[in-house]
Amino acid sequence: MLNGDQFLYRSVSRKLRALVGTDKYGPGAQLPSAQDLAKEFGVSTITIRRAIRDLILEGHLVGRQGRGVFVASRRKITRRLLKEDGISTLEDDLRKAGMKPSIQELDLTLAPSGDDKGLDRNNAGIGYRLDRIVLADDEPVALDRIWFPRHLVDPSQLRGHLERSIIQVRNSEFDHIDFCIEGSTATEEQAAFLKIVTGFPVLVIRFALIGTDGRPLFVGRTIARADRFEYQFRATPPVHKPK
Repeated sequence: MLNGDQFLYRSVSRKLRALVGTDKYGPGAQLPSAQDLAKEFGVSTITIRRAIRDLILEGHLVGRQGRGVFVASRRKITRRLLKEDGISTLEDDLRKAGMKPSIQELDLTLAPSGDDKGLDRNNAGIGYRLDRIVLADDEPVALDRIWFPRHLVDPSQLRGHLERSIIQVRNSEFDHIDFCIEGSTATEEQAAFLKIVTGFPVLVIRFALIGTDGRPLFVGRTIARADRFEYQFRATPPVHKPK
């Protein structure tokens, strides 16, 4: 059962949410200070800060260090379609959404494929691990971590390409791609790279390109801002063969 403070806090959240995006607090507008909002709503600054944090986590507001809290601009959503015959590159999907794609490379190291939870497939051993930030219109929207077996790729070819898969690099044959998508919240480290608050909703996408021998050609993980990406699935009915 909710106590009075929780009812009050949720009531303030609803009222503030209703004002965001209106003429009073339009996109890009700066909100008054927590003290001023507390006077306006007749509540404590603690209640206001809780409400503001909720709206930041929902993507309605943006906190800027040393400057205050602002109403978020209308976000362009990147829609990614997963279907039987594969997925288009992230670069193409960002362009279709009307944004300019780019990357910021963080690190390229030798690491075991199982050094990150969920990336190990058939214990493939040591390979190159590429860490990078994906940007849309120069704003960070996703963190990529991709692991490539050493014998399949020249590490110099991994640099400077947004979504240059092992198929493009070595034209290798593959059998299928496995995807696993789950909801999560940004850790402190992830939030720092993505310029969001800790606890912001994210999508965790794990993927593995499996070769014809059943072994992974590469595996990876993307941490994507949940307010910037939408994943869609397309399923086709099986072919009905005549008896």
